Amino acid sequence: MPLFQPILSPLPNSLSFAGKSAIVTGANRGLGRAAALHLSQRHISTLILAVRTIRNGDTTKAALLADPVVQTRPVQPIILVYELDLERPSSVASFASKIRTEVAALDILLLNAGGGSLRWETTPETHTERMFQVNFLSNAILCVRLLPLLRATAERTGSPSHLSFVGSRTLIDNTFTKYPVPEGTSIFAFLNDPAKFRMMRYPDSKLLVFLWSHSLAMRTDAARVIVNSVCPGMVEADMSHQSWWVRNIFYILFWIRGRSQEVGSRALVGALAAGLETHGKMLWDYTVWPNEARLGKEMEERLWDETLAAAESVTPGSVEEAQLKD
Repeated sequence: MPLFQPILSPLPNSLSFAGKSAIVTGANRGLGRAAALHLSQRHISTLILAVRTIRNGDTTKAALLADPVVQTRPVQPIILVYELDLERPSSVASFASKIRTEVAALDILLLNAGGGSLRWETTPETHTERMFQVNFLSNAILCVRLLPLLRATAERTGSPSHLSFVGSRTLIDNTFTKYPVPEGTSIFAFLNDPAKFRMMRYPDSKLLVFLWSHSLAMRTDAARVIVNSVCPGMVEADMSHQSWWVRNIFYILFWIRGRSQEVGSRALVGALAAGLETHGKMLWDYTVWPNEARLGKEMEERLWDETLAAAESVTPGSVEEAQLKD
């Protein structure tokens, strides 16, 4: 890993999302909020902020509308706030149902929300390992449920919708090569066994995101929905929830090589305007990552099957409606 990251050039002034509707998850802070600001400044018509608490979402909405660049727009964006807690599958199902009922069109789905930890932590509803649930599984379930709306919007507009996952180049540091999931063992069961937990679970979860997005792209017509993932690089983040020694290490790293949230979010927004050549790929620094860090077709297929089964259990009928049954 190089000491310094490449400089990400500003997004072109000509980039416009006029007439489009977008959802940004985790939109009340960090990269999500910065990406939402970019979209608001670039003429997005309808922006949906998916956040854990409505109060925080309303605060973000007010800040976006008060931005000097946004205020110069001849037509202000419509900004809506919806509750979404990725730790709770019931919240994912409820959010998706409301979107399908209340939103007529969806051109962009940016799955940004996620988290990291070096400790074993479980979610309150299903008691699954937190990074597995938040970084991967809930996002996968959500995209299955909203894929029909993305596809239908593309059919009406004649332009492909975009479904973008926030990935990470740290996936190359995953632990599956050293500690593979035994043949015949459920990947989900393996990752939710505390005895199998590794401090590098964050890279593991981001590899799952890459594998899933690749599998989804292979089963999705890019002329209707472009599916990609994007790494924003190392970006400054709030580490207050971590232990003091972890905080200090990361703050030193951020000082040496970290990007600001505004700079990192440029990569995210760039992926939302990227073309067919990014379908099933991951973008690093505006370019397609030339490697395919997959652990073989067998694991990818196992992950696909287990994820579809999980999606079906949370939102019955969603897999068939999304036309994802092989």
